[in-house]
Amino acid sequence: MKVRERIHVITELFCAAIYADGTIMGAEDEEARRVLADLLLTTPDQLPEHVDRHIREFDVTKFDLDVAARDFLADPPMKKRRLLELVSKMVDADGEMDLREDQFLRALAEALEMDASEYEDLVLEIEVIEPEERLRRKRESFTELIVPPPIPPGAK
Repeated sequence: MKVRERIHVITELFCAAIYADGTIMGAEDEEARRVLADLLLTTPDQLPEHVDRHIREFDVTKFDLDVAARDFLADPPMKKRRLLELVSKMVDADGEMDLREDQFLRALAEALEMDASEYEDLVLEIEVIEPEERLRRKRESFTELIVPPPIPPGAK
């Protein structure tokens, strides 16, 4: 299926990604328009009216991720990966990726039935440290601050 035939659902995915963190920055809106224009081989100021209107009137409360992803389920893994990369550009457009944006990308990848190894470089790596481990690390760093390293024999 051609990009032009999917532009509505791609626009929806971009808008949903932009809304994932609860705020919309001008940079995010501009990036969505720029990437959509690239996909349609035009310029952001020449986006088709129906695409521009869809961006302006997007209602995140009516967005269904599973329905949007369904359009891409039969695609080969590389096309799904490319879609996820494009959506990732939307969440990165403001220069920050928070947990809600990361969760959106993960949910999209899951809805696309992608294996984690196919997109792990696009999402945050979250390290969970148990309280005991955290305390051990703090003790080690504190000990390094107050206990000077041993002086080698013969050094002054």
